[in-house]
This record gives sequence, C-alpha cells and structure tokens, in this order.
Amino acid sequence: MNLTSLITLIAIVLIYSWQASRNSGVGGDSTWEHFKPSLKRYSGFRELLLFVVFLLFYKFSRALAIGDASTAFENAQKVIEWEYAMGILYELPIQQFFLDKETLIKVINWIYIKLHIPTTIIFFVWLFYKRRKHYLYIRNGFLIANVITLFFFMGFPCAPPRMINGNEINTYSELGLQVLNNLNAMGIFLGEGFVDTLYEISGVNLYKGINSKLFNQFAAMPSMHFGNSLLIAVGLFWYSSIKWLKWIAWLYPVFVLTVIVMTGNHFFLDAVLGGIIVLAPYPVMNLIEKFYPKWKERFRGSEAFVKNSTI
Repeated sequence: MNLTSLITLIAIVLIYSWQASRNSGVGGDSTWEHFKPSLKRYSGFRELLLFVVFLLFYKFSRALAIGDASTAFENAQKVIEWEYAMGILYELPIQQFFLDKETLIKVINWIYIKLHIPTTIIFFVWLFYKRRKHYLYIRNGFLIANVITLFFFMGFPCAPPRMINGNEINTYSELGLQVLNNLNAMGIFLGEGFVDTLYEISGVNLYKGINSKLFNQFAAMPSMHFGNSLLIAVGLFWYSSIKWLKWIAWLYPVFVLTVIVMTGNHFFLDAVLGGIIVLAPYPVMNLIEKFYPKWKERFRGSEAFVKNSTI
C-alpha cells in the first residue's frame, strides 16, 4: 500500500465522519457507526481493516512468488509469439505513438503507480455505503480472484514488455536482448524492443533500492490493474442508479488498458487473463449457491446485513 492509498483511506473515514454529523441514519445506524473502531461482523472498520491486511498480504506474497528470471523471459517470449499468431501484437506501435508526448507519459506513469489501489478502495466503500446488499458478494469474488493470481505469478512468472530490450539500466538486459534475438530469428521483429517509461521518462527505478523489494518484477501475467478496473466498470453498470455513470464507467477499463500498454507494463493477453480471472468467481459462486443454498449467506451475508442496505 502506497502513501496515496493510505491518504485515500483516511479521507474516506473523515468524510463519512463528517457526513454522520449531517445525516443521522444510514440503514438504521449513523454513518460513523459503520467506520468507528469495531471488529463486529460486517462493521465498516472491520471491512477497511480487512482490505488493509489483504493488500499488505498481497504485496508480501507477490514478493514470495517471484519466479526465476530466465523462466520469466521465456514466458514473455511465449506471450509475444501467441499474440503474433493471433494477430494482436500491437503493443510496441501503441507505445511508440505516445513516446514523444513526455508530459503525458509522466502523468500516465503516475496514474499507473498511484491510482490503482485508491480507485478500487473507493469503489468498495461506495458499494458498502450505497449498495450494501451486493457488497459482500462482490468483495468475496474480488478476494478470490486476487488469490488466484498469486498461483499464476508462481506458476507462470512473466517479464513485462518494458524489460524486453537490451538497455543496460535493466538488470536483466541480456535476457531481454536474447528474447529479441530469438524473435528476430522467427521473423517477429520488434526493433530495439520496448521502452521502460517508468525509468527513462519518470525516473522510477524498479530494479534497485526499495522499489525492487516492493514489486514483483515478473508479475505481468495476469494484469490485475485491468482486471480490477473491469470489475469496477461491471459493478457500476449493474448497481449504479445514475444512467450516465453506468455507461461512462466502461471507459475506465479502456483507459487502464491503454495505460498499461503505453507504459510497457503489460501485454494485451495479460489484460485478457486478468479480466477472465476477476469475473470468474461470480458464476462459480452462483452455481455453488444453486446446489448448496446454505452457502448463500457465506457469499452474500446474513439477512440482517442485507436488510441494512440503502436500496
């Protein structure tokens, strides 16, 4: 969790505390009742704490899931070969189109690093506060999906596009250059490879120092940046009562897809798999509920919790 995410959490609590002084009732309790320190089941504080713990666990577990560098570059080459065969290998020309727009790239890099977690937090707080009868269902699927990704990071470590070059700033430049040479021999020409916009334009070095400890360098597949953005769009489309928001929400995953490709952090197939994984738990939960009705409360919460929904 970065500083931006922490500030977002604090701001959420402060805003809802302020609202509590103006609005005495939300589902029978004051707004502050949802977020005051309490470990009571379904309390807002407990949910916020759960997300903080999960995000910390996710960060540490990603570090533990770091795969072998050689395997990660071999897998990245496989992804490029697959995309070439499918006719969707367009990441490099898309990145090159934006490279001369340095100010835009700097803004996009900042968005990539800083806004992914806060937007996800805001979405779930909105669900809890405004559409609470759907909150646990969406939250549980989200947690399941992100746990599934850890197995992909361990079983299929994959270097991101920004490492596929021979630039010496990249600790693994020899491996990146080898991938380019292998692809050239196959007739797949990527020139000098991708540009690491985070380092070369924004000066963010993920290969040394504290950043190298916080990020799993080989966690390109799948892209949960895109997966979570897709979940947010689907959630807003189904549960928002604002018509224009239902449709404009779809621009968010499109924007995130552009961001992750432009910055050289993910391939298109990373995004495809991220989208599949983040949505897959929901039909599975629905199927389990159909054959084992008792599981419905585990997935969606008790009747008391659902009754306290604001819709």
